Amino acid sequence: MELPGFQMVDHPGAQVLARTEVVPWVRYVLEGGHTLHQAAGAARDARVLEGRQPVFVVPAKLSRDGARDAADRWAVRKFARGGRILPTLLGDRYLHVGLPRPLHEARVSEEARLRGVPTPRVMAAALYRDGAFYRGDLVTELVPDATDLVEGLFDPRRKGAGGAVERLDALKAAGALIRTMARAGLRHRDFHAGNILLQWEGTAPRALILDLDLSRLLPMGTTTSPAPMVRRLKRSLRKWEGRTGLHLTEREWATLDETSMG
Repeated sequence: MELPGFQMVDHPGAQVLARTEVVPWVRYVLEGGHTLHQAAGAARDARVLEGRQPVFVVPAKLSRDGARDAADRWAVRKFARGGRILPTLLGDRYLHVGLPRPLHEARVSEEARLRGVPTPRVMAAALYRDGAFYRGDLVTELVPDATDLVEGLFDPRRKGAGGAVERLDALKAAGALIRTMARAGLRHRDFHAGNILLQWEGTAPRALILDLDLSRLLPMGTTTSPAPMVRRLKRSLRKWEGRTGLHLTEREWATLDETSMG
């Protein structure tokens, strides 16, 4: 698989698609017998983001030629299945059929960014072969000062859970993201509140989309309807209402509809 600005690194049992400036770090990790996720987790300066699987936040590991700000961070995650049955049967393994998820996500992410869809930049996508199966890691740039939509709406520790203006701003950003994705021809099959990242810049947030491994891009110039993504997001938000006892108002639901379908 070829992708501009990336290089494929082959190693016994592993294959990593990495940006050129990241290749030296990838080779160093693989030659040490580790996965990218393991290496990030073992770093002294690693920070942990809890989720389905721990996501490790580490300083960017670029070659000397790669421009890096001291504040640059990466998020390194391992691909993990949702649901109840398949994780029990297969753990974090995936059947090696078609383009593996890590490589698919890197390709879709790069094309989506070119079409104007805000999503964190992929730095490396790795797969580790295990017979007919594989495991995978993904390294992306960390978006600073960000929370997901779940936290923005349902975490009582944030003022967003009780501040009407901030909640409306979060939903407007989510709606604008849906509209942008639809116009770019991006179909996201795992669209839920936890996959919408809000970067708080000043008074209004910017929304970014995460987890594109199940997404599909239509041919350039083709648009898609935002309605399926709106329905998925509403199902997700209602689930969180039930879990937390915090509810969206009629005005908030209307704001989501107006900004996403407008």
